Amino acid sequence: MLVKYQNRIMALPMLCMIIIVLSACCFDEQKNETSNVNPKVQSVETVSVTRGNLTPTVSAHTTIIPALDFVLCSSVEGTFEACSSAGNKITEGGVIGKVSEEEIKSPVDATILSIISSNESVPKNYPLATAKYTGFALNIEAENFLKILPENAALKAKFQVVDGVGPTEAIAVVVPVSENAESTLQCLIGKDIDVKPGQSATVVITAETRKDVLLLPLSVIAGRQGKGMVTVINDGKQIQTEVMLGATDGAYIEILSGVNEGDTISSIPPNLDPRSNL
Repeated sequence: MLVKYQNRIMALPMLCMIIIVLSACCFDEQKNETSNVNPKVQSVETVSVTRGNLTPTVSAHTTIIPALDFVLCSSVEGTFEACSSAGNKITEGGVIGKVSEEEIKSPVDATILSIISSNESVPKNYPLATAKYTGFALNIEAENFLKILPENAALKAKFQVVDGVGPTEAIAVVVPVSENAESTLQCLIGKDIDVKPGQSATVVITAETRKDVLLLPLSVIAGRQGKGMVTVINDGKQIQTEVMLGATDGAYIEILSGVNEGDTISSIPPNLDPRSNL
């Protein structure tokens, strides 16, 4: 009986040793399985290319200034016939001239500073006259915004003065006479609005809504001007794809080509930094 009891005591340490060894093996195997997981294979969040409406929008912080002289341009090609002359005052909606029977109107009460002669043959978008609005304005750099808009697009603007009036609609959006006229928009402030030069304000300019266009969130695209890159998910593969970009409203952007409606896109934009591959 004593011998049998002693044998059991001697077997106990050996049994404990076996349990420890088996546990270690299981832990190592689990560790190896975990370490073999390829992080690139892990699932990624995605979005789909959809169709919808988008209102082209640009916004900026700027400062109130006395309005610069602005330009009135031809909306079509043809022969110009002047209906006003330099020094004349013109009311909002007043006709300064015609190009092939297309009336050229002033968007605000203004004074004509200069105007080209009648019977001049002019191309579309040619400067016909300069005018002066006696009031305040907000200028905004909008080069990229203007590039994606059709010529003579109808624009609207609202502004909010910091610790002041607003949101308030601008009475007109015009092209100022300046060195950067091709990339600058001027939002004219009504004379009845209580503002001062030097005040800071936020301006939001919008164009006509584009309907039934392909859309993606801005956050999934690398690049903003003209073209960019997205990661298309197809059969589990990640394919970097170039897309042509159109208008944006600040949250979504119009996709002109490169992907189709329903395509699955990674929510993480392609990393274009070559150092990430080192």
